[in-house]
Amino acid sequence: MNKIENFIQILKSNEKCFTYEFSAPPSFSLDSFFDALQQENLVSKIHAFICTDSPLAKLKHNAILASLKLQNAFNLPSITTISMRDRNTLAIQSELIGMNSLDLRLILALTGDPIRHGNQPQAKGVFEGNSLLLLKIIQQLNQAKDINNHPIQGDFKPFYAFSVLNSYSNKKENLYKKMQEKIQNGASAIITQPIYDLDIAQELLQWCDKINQESSTNCTLIFGFFPITSYKTALFLHNKLPGVFIPQSWLETMEKASHNNTELEIGLEKSQRLFENLCKIQAKIHLMSSNKVDIIGKILNGR
Repeated sequence: MNKIENFIQILKSNEKCFTYEFSAPPSFSLDSFFDALQQENLVSKIHAFICTDSPLAKLKHNAILASLKLQNAFNLPSITTISMRDRNTLAIQSELIGMNSLDLRLILALTGDPIRHGNQPQAKGVFEGNSLLLLKIIQQLNQAKDINNHPIQGDFKPFYAFSVLNSYSNKKENLYKKMQEKIQNGASAIITQPIYDLDIAQELLQWCDKINQESSTNCTLIFGFFPITSYKTALFLHNKLPGVFIPQSWLETMEKASHNNTELEIGLEKSQRLFENLCKIQAKIHLMSSNKVDIIGKILNGR
């Protein structure tokens, strides 16, 4: 079985399934990251990579090429992030057609962060549509048609669309509606922002199950997981990411640890416990660490 379809089969099964996020640096070479992956033996513990597409609109190594390099180097599927920020529908369709022939068929559809958040002020955002438009393009390509229903020639293999979702909102009905729209527009899986509250994880999973039942779909919910190893990180997530909820107990514990020089130890302990509890709810986890491979290695090894 092709490694892409094998990954999808695992994702849709009751088996554990872990993805790892790689945010390519603004570098001509990815060798140092590849070396870190090999040193930590992380590849044997995950099932796919996810390559980001210049998050926060900051210049990075191209997501498509980084995905291809990772997939070829480690023989693991790469989920390629494509954002609507930098491409119009002509460019997106062209890239996806070419990616299919390279077996890059796992696509994470994003709207993309505004240019004003980044370090390239001269750039102009495209934003011809949001991530729902990209999901619709993928549905069309899977029928060998472009967005205007023109036929596309040649043999192809199916794309699998992924989407993202905030893990928290003051208006739950809006968050539910967004999940529903993404599932009904063909998302094979939805990856949440990092979750630190188990009740939130349970509720999101219940929503996904309910929408699947009502829509006759089979979308998988993947919990986002980002280890907190410093009070500074906890504050950043709490203050700068509105779609993430950090319980007060986490903030208080990490603040106290910062005064005792035990942030890493305490943070890893709490993060390890969180990871284990999320796996008990649903062992489909997207691992994020800002490319700190050693931290994820410790989590997967039970510290």
